[in-house]
Amino acid sequence: MFVRHKPECCGLLQVRSKNLRRKKPKKKKSKWWRKWPRRRPEMVPELQARRLHPPAMVVEVLAFLRCHNLADKESNLYKPDAVFLDGTLGSGGHTLAILKAHPTCRVVAFDRDGESQKIALARLQSEGVAERVTLVQGDFRQAPTLLAPFFENLKVGSDGRPINSIDGALVDAGMSMMQVAWAERGLSFREDGPLDMRYNRTSGPTAADLVNRLSQTELEDLFFHLTDERWARRIATFIAEHRRSQPIRTTSELARIVENAIPASVRHSSRVHPATKTFAALRIAVNDEFWALDDGAQTLSSVLSPSARLVILTYSSNEDRTLKRTFRRLAGRKEEESDGFNLSSAKPRRSANFSKNRQRADATHSSLAQLFPLGENFNRNPLELPFKTEFSAQKIENPVPHSSDGLGVTWQMNIVTRKPVEPTEAEVAQNPLSRSCKLRAAEKVLLTPPQAD
Repeated sequence: MFVRHKPECCGLLQVRSKNLRRKKPKKKKSKWWRKWPRRRPEMVPELQARRLHPPAMVVEVLAFLRCHNLADKESNLYKPDAVFLDGTLGSGGHTLAILKAHPTCRVVAFDRDGESQKIALARLQSEGVAERVTLVQGDFRQAPTLLAPFFENLKVGSDGRPINSIDGALVDAGMSMMQVAWAERGLSFREDGPLDMRYNRTSGPTAADLVNRLSQTELEDLFFHLTDERWARRIATFIAEHRRSQPIRTTSELARIVENAIPASVRHSSRVHPATKTFAALRIAVNDEFWALDDGAQTLSSVLSPSARLVILTYSSNEDRTLKRTFRRLAGRKEEESDGFNLSSAKPRRSANFSKNRQRADATHSSLAQLFPLGENFNRNPLELPFKTEFSAQKIENPVPHSSDGLGVTWQMNIVTRKPVEPTEAEVAQNPLSRSCKLRAAEKVLLTPPQAD
């Protein structure tokens, strides 16, 4: 009987063919935001010094502020003793650019964060321009009061003209990445830290106070109106259910709750962390940033000299809409019906489809109004912020006129940018943090007083 033997390699070929036919397992989508390294608090100053991000749209800012024209001796706008105001110093990027563009100007830089001011001051000192900067730890909405001692010290310029106004003002509504890198600030969902989020950590409620003490309806309104969060209702519901058992104290705890509230299909299809808008809404509420644009634009406009410009950078559609309405109002145009939201209002403005048949809390019983007067007018409820300046505290004899004085009577603003200016593709490639930045500018003009008959 003839027996046919199989070659020894047949088994190997058969095994190899099975391996080739085997399907490769699908790779799970990694949560890239969790791969960021944990940083110890003692490492933060060194990391901040090495990771100072470039300022957004610096070329456009200098152009709209006309820094080069004010420094050009052949220009009609030449002013050797020009004074600029930076309402949000941050890491000092824009301030440094202004000082380099105008070699003889001065800059008054406001910031509520004293720790950021120290880092910015060290940066300016290394560039040799710190002597032309006046640092003020305070809110730029208090500029009429805080600038009076500064003008008292300067008296007159080199040409003999009194210095009592600002030749250009800038506000960058974005958040400094230095503050995000510090876990103790509670501004980042990538770092495990306390839910604080205050720029000035000496006063005011924290984000933990809002998350644990606001009602579910108030949290829902907060997330929806401040950052247009699509899943505001689900997030507020999950937060309310979680805090029944224990309060929310850390950023990682809140980030997990928000992540579980958003459907998995939405999370997997988005490259943005699901808690981005929630954290942004809490940060805006804690630091009163939503109303700062409206109040601050009018306040800064009042201290501008004739033909001076106000430049504001925003990073969200909600902020841009608010600034657009504010500029229209300052320009004397018919104010459009506001689609904003007042957290202390008895009847919050909201689309009927989103909150149909929902009972809203009365303002007198609002727990948010007891924590912080977010919905109140800034002029009636000013913030009591400590500030440090390089000039000594003294009695203010000739304060700068209040922001409401003369608006529409002696002066108004002329809108320079009909549409918001956006960064170029080259800048976005170099600085991805500026991808959502929008610039709007307005110029102060004097009104001709009516002649008596």
